[in-house]
Amino acid sequence: MDRRTLLRQLMGVCDALTLAAAFAATFWVCAHLFSRHFRSSADYAWLLWVIVPTWIVALRSFGLYESPSYGSRRGVVARLVKAQAFAALMLLSTMYLTRSTIVSRLLLQTFVGMSFVVLTIQKMAVRTTLDWLQHRSGTHVTKVLLICSASRADAYSRVLKERASWHGELVGFLTPEVINGSELKLCNPKALCLGSAMDLPQVLLKHVVDEVVVVQPFGRAETELIAALCAERGLRLRIMVELPKSEIGSYRAYDLGRGLYLLSLEEIIPQQALQLAFKRALDVAGALVGIALCIPVYLWYRRTLSRETAASPLFAQTRVGRNGRRFTLYKLRTMYKDAEQRLRDLVDRNQMRGHMFKMKDDPRITPTGKQLRERHIDELPQFWNVLKGDMSLVGTRPPTPVEVEHYDPYHHRRLSIKPGITGLWQLAGNGEVNDFDEIVKLDCEYIDNWSLWLDLKILARTVVKVAAGGGW
Repeated sequence: MDRRTLLRQLMGVCDALTLAAAFAATFWVCAHLFSRHFRSSADYAWLLWVIVPTWIVALRSFGLYESPSYGSRRGVVARLVKAQAFAALMLLSTMYLTRSTIVSRLLLQTFVGMSFVVLTIQKMAVRTTLDWLQHRSGTHVTKVLLICSASRADAYSRVLKERASWHGELVGFLTPEVINGSELKLCNPKALCLGSAMDLPQVLLKHVVDEVVVVQPFGRAETELIAALCAERGLRLRIMVELPKSEIGSYRAYDLGRGLYLLSLEEIIPQQALQLAFKRALDVAGALVGIALCIPVYLWYRRTLSRETAASPLFAQTRVGRNGRRFTLYKLRTMYKDAEQRLRDLVDRNQMRGHMFKMKDDPRITPTGKQLRERHIDELPQFWNVLKGDMSLVGTRPPTPVEVEHYDPYHHRRLSIKPGITGLWQLAGNGEVNDFDEIVKLDCEYIDNWSLWLDLKILARTVVKVAAGGGW
């Protein structure tokens, strides 16, 4: 078991115990501060089977199981606030949707506040402990020997400082090439140069070393010799590979077996699998609610829309989804039947610059369609697209195939995630952003900073915007 896994497991155990303590303290607070007496906490112990997994998933999703997240107190508190808000929302929503009357709302709300206080104290203690480990020296600290250049030795020193849970202390480094005395003086004084890689056997005899780290690029033959020497002595060998920097996406490693590893540059940020699973769960829950709202609206407006548009009240159009996948998007029909044919006569009145068309007071929109667009009611059928998995509640605007044909290469990045019913551009407001490149910029900003917390904020702002009306 590596230190990272051990840290996560210890964090999980500590969080479970902390939440249990907060749960027990909640009953004392309710009794002494609110004069509300509930049955003993043992009668509500089953709630911990809901609370503990929910909170642990939230804390891990927001980075509180990684030692670099404890660099500053403000950063710890900021992450904890987001995790607490998400977990509390999940707990209270679960109790509301299941119409649970067994548990008092006061009890749950008090627990949310109490758990935040207790977890804050615990996380500050964790930060203090990690800070102590970082500055600790002695026989129990892992002694690390690097084989790399002086500049990279300094960079790895910073890595050890950021990851206090590694308990690492740099013994020194060996350069890949043979060096002379004058070059020794150029080495970083914080990282002592002990010679060249050829001196490794002698260095291991003179110094206490627990771990050897080779920083690539380095020859395969030399690396195999170092690996054999470390294996012979029972030392841990790590190989750090320096990859080209990318402002977009992040690297992940996959073990293919038999000594083969696949390094992958991926668009979406780490912790992807777990957070995307929650995003999909949120999409399904939201889609079910949206479809429940759509059915009565459709039944109410279908005859009026059919009469005004002389066509089916449900409008279907091919759109482009994630990485070029095509799907059929559904909306309530708000334009006359010949809207597509009339578009060519309105191109000169387009209020957007770039590869999409949008126009205020579009003559192709029916009177009822204008009313539906003001509150974005015409988009309710898109919840079916969300339920199918073609779209998400939050994402980028789904373009038509004709629009995509005119895209510049960098425009295609907005197609790297599922399109959504709402997003940053939709929140900007009609007419506020009328340049397609600005829309792409907003979409890329969403992709680069994506998180469940961001999705929840966008959804909340969307509800307020829809209630205010003003769509067109």
